[in-house]
Amino acid sequence: MADDKRKLSYWQLRAVQSEQKSHDAATKQATIIARAYMRAQNYLTGEVSQIYKRYFTDGKATEAEAQQILNTNVSPTELVTLQALADNVSDKESKKQVTNYLSQMAAKGRITRLEELKAKSYIAVKQAASVEIEKSTDLYTKVIQEALDQATNESIIGGFDRDVVLPSTPSKPQNSTRTIYNPETGKIVEVPTQSDESLDRFKEVSGKYVKAALDTPFEGKNYSQRIWHNTDKLAERLSELFTAQQMSGMRERDMRQALMKEFGTNAFNTRRLIRTEANYFHNKVKLDEWKRRGVKQYQLVAVLDMRTSTICRDIDGNVYEVDQAS
Repeated sequence: MADDKRKLSYWQLRAVQSEQKSHDAATKQATIIARAYMRAQNYLTGEVSQIYKRYFTDGKATEAEAQQILNTNVSPTELVTLQALADNVSDKESKKQVTNYLSQMAAKGRITRLEELKAKSYIAVKQAASVEIEKSTDLYTKVIQEALDQATNESIIGGFDRDVVLPSTPSKPQNSTRTIYNPETGKIVEVPTQSDESLDRFKEVSGKYVKAALDTPFEGKNYSQRIWHNTDKLAERLSELFTAQQMSGMRERDMRQALMKEFGTNAFNTRRLIRTEANYFHNKVKLDEWKRRGVKQYQLVAVLDMRTSTICRDIDGNVYEVDQAS
C-alpha cells in the first residue's frame, strides 16, 4: 500500500486522505449511535425480564393466561413515568412523535400492562433515534463543509498550471494577501484574502448551502426522514414481539435473543447507511462546487491494496467529464 501511495501526486494523495477522514469520522459516529441503540436494547430487556419473572415464572403460561395478565390495567401514575422518559428525547421531531403517541394513550382513559411495555419500547427507540440524528447532523455538516473547502482549493490549485494573473490592487483597501504554495510545481502565489465582511458573507452562504445539502433526498428520503422511518419500523417489529401469543410461546432467553437480533440488525444497517450517506455528501458537494467553478474534468483515484474491489481497480485513474457526473 505504501508503494501505491508514493505513485500518487500530492493533490491526489490529499484527496484520498480527505475521503479516508470522512470514512473514519463516519465509523466513529456510527459506533456512538450503536451504543445508543444498545442502551435501548438493555433497557427493554430489563423491562421484559421483570414481566417474565413476575408473571411467567414457570414458563408454561397459555396464550389466554398471558392475554389476561398483559391486559391488566396499570396505575394512571405510570403515564407520568412514561412522560418522564419522553423528556429525554432531544430531537424536536422525535419528541413530537412521542408526545402524540402518549396523548393517544392518555385519551383511552386506561393503560394495560402490554400498552405500557409497547410505549416504553417506542420511547426507548425514539431516544436512540435522537442520538442518531444529532450525531448524523454533526457528521454530515462537517463532511459537507470540508468537501466544499477542498473543492474550492482544488479549483484554485488547478489553475496554477496556467498563467496566473492577479489584480494590480485589491478590490478593497483593507484586504491583505496570503501565500499559497503548490508543492508539485514549486510556484508560490500571493492572492488577496477576503475582508471580514466577505468572510461573514461566505459563512452565511456556506450555512445555507449545508442546510440545502442536508435536506436533499437520498434514495427518496433525506437523512432525518430515513432515521424516523427506520426507527418507526423497529418500533413496529418490537410491538409485534410484545404480544400475548409471542410472550407465552417464548422463554425469557428466547425473548432476549429476539430483542438482540432486532437491535443488531438495526445497528448493522445504521453503520452501513451512515458511511454511505457521508460518502454521498462528500462526493456530491465536490461535484457541485466543481461545476460551479467551471472545473471540466476529474480523475478517480483508488488506493490499490488487497481490499480494493475489481470494479475500483478497473476504473482507477479514469478521467471523467464533470458536467456529465450526477
